[in-house]
Amino acid sequence: MSDPVIRRVLPTDEARLGEIAYLTGFFGNSAGKYFPDPQLFADLWVRAYFRLPDAVGYVGQVDGNVIGYIIGSVNETAYRRALGRVVAGTVLPGVLTRRYSRPLLALPYLTRTLRFPSLHASETDFPAHLHLNLLPQSRGLGLGRGLLKTFLERLEARGVPGVQLSTTDENEAALGLYTKAGFTVAASRKTELWTPWLGHAARQMSLIRQINQSSVRRSDTDSD
Repeated sequence: MSDPVIRRVLPTDEARLGEIAYLTGFFGNSAGKYFPDPQLFADLWVRAYFRLPDAVGYVGQVDGNVIGYIIGSVNETAYRRALGRVVAGTVLPGVLTRRYSRPLLALPYLTRTLRFPSLHASETDFPAHLHLNLLPQSRGLGLGRGLLKTFLERLEARGVPGVQLSTTDENEAALGLYTKAGFTVAASRKTELWTPWLGHAARQMSLIRQINQSSVRRSDTDSD
């Protein structure tokens, strides 16, 4: 096996990232346990980034095979608009054209996300967000650290003041990675979102990391 290579995400990577997102979407395991439609999952969790001009993304590959990625937005408002376009232009028509195999079986999870929404930090100080997903074969290669470091360096170069992400205490390995990279917990609470599939409540956390201090100070001054 050759050493892993990190490169920028390309438009042709969309399908592969959708596959990896689904294979790792349940705390490192398949999202099939709670979301039976892989294509719908990929469209909702990945497609918007490929419709967003200012998205930042990198993949890790070994021997030409993509086995992990990090992707995110530098502007939450722009991301929500892109996601809305995906829902209107892909998801809703896809239900009618049978793009999806079992979309109705995803409703239990989707309705629970409305009842138990994720925590979010300030979008002024931490306008960027990220998702990091790795297949099991990436373990021990340092790929997670490399992808995260590359992503954060890109945000710093673009003058982004800070980045945030949402996770739970079920993601122990990911929490260790983020803590070593300088992320801290901005807020946490127990959530029943995952109870039907975990058998218990999980603690949801909003993690933040300041990137460009001068940018944060300017935003604080501007709001006075």
